[in-house]
Amino acid sequence: MSRRLSGESTPEEEEELQQLLQRSPDKGYSFDVLQGYFSSPPDSASDSIEEEDPDLEARFRRIIDMPDGDKRAQRKRIIRFSPRGAIGYAASVAALIVLGWGIYRLLPEHKIALPAIRPVGNEEVQARPGARTRLLLPDGTQVWLNSNSKLKYTGDFNIGSREVGLEGEACFDVTKDMEHPFIVHASTLDIKVLGTSFTVRSYPQDETVEAAVLKGVIEVSRKGSPNTARIILRPNEKLVLNKLPAPSVAAAGKAATGMAISHIRPDIPDSEKVETSWMYNRLVFDGDNFRELANKMERWYDVHIMVKDARLNQYHFGGVFANESIEEALKELQLTANFTYKINGKEIELYAKQ
Repeated sequence: MSRRLSGESTPEEEEELQQLLQRSPDKGYSFDVLQGYFSSPPDSASDSIEEEDPDLEARFRRIIDMPDGDKRAQRKRIIRFSPRGAIGYAASVAALIVLGWGIYRLLPEHKIALPAIRPVGNEEVQARPGARTRLLLPDGTQVWLNSNSKLKYTGDFNIGSREVGLEGEACFDVTKDMEHPFIVHASTLDIKVLGTSFTVRSYPQDETVEAAVLKGVIEVSRKGSPNTARIILRPNEKLVLNKLPAPSVAAAGKAATGMAISHIRPDIPDSEKVETSWMYNRLVFDGDNFRELANKMERWYDVHIMVKDARLNQYHFGGVFANESIEEALKELQLTANFTYKINGKEIELYAKQ
């Protein structure tokens, strides 16, 4: 809302906001009230904004918290101001922009508050590049899809079994059903659960497939390898599978599963974990080289990044991007890595400095 009122929203954000307002009338009333401050013309010689209530922050909070009926009445009342209050009105607009942005930045972090899509029948749901999507499956399972991800399932879902195919990254909050196991087919992994919460990352261009458990238990097996032992993951455990075994290991004739299990720190919030931060509109990276980070930034910002010098992959990065633009993000990376870049629309080239 603040980006829309300050004129900074993109066409995609405009569309998302309209969908949100249509599905949530209470937010629509709040937006109407705020928009009244910004865009309504003067229609009265009295009741200037600054005379009515000099404490803008307190008034703003009262408007947001008041019942819907009172919001409608309040909107009719607050849009009236006098010509002699024009200076105060301009100051109020500026204050509200700052106030709205400040409140937005100080709000507690929550998962993406997107309306849930309810697919029907044979479906493929996709989160477009640079955006995230939430959907509700017929059994009540909630799924958050990260940027440039696809989820597929057939019309007999929840009849004999609950099976979905994933390409990309998702977080599943699975409705418990002992008679119908929930199975995720992701690249070279099959993941079976009864009722739990976990994440899966399986982008085609990535060298690894990952599964991490937030709560409950999942069973992981490798596709096409019936003799490979099934792996049980418990809360705060993460499995990483290399799609192709290391050449040196294969050459040695050793049985290489390419799997490794690590632990996720339970003492940090989900908004700061690499596996779940994207659900809070934060891109967290920890030890990524330039190519790995470039892959994540491509999906996050809907751009194409070309690393023109392999020497750049000697750098490894840790940090977080939240509200930065792509250029701001690159400038921050330049503080720790010696490189230059060229931006041409959605095409970005990275060069090592000589």
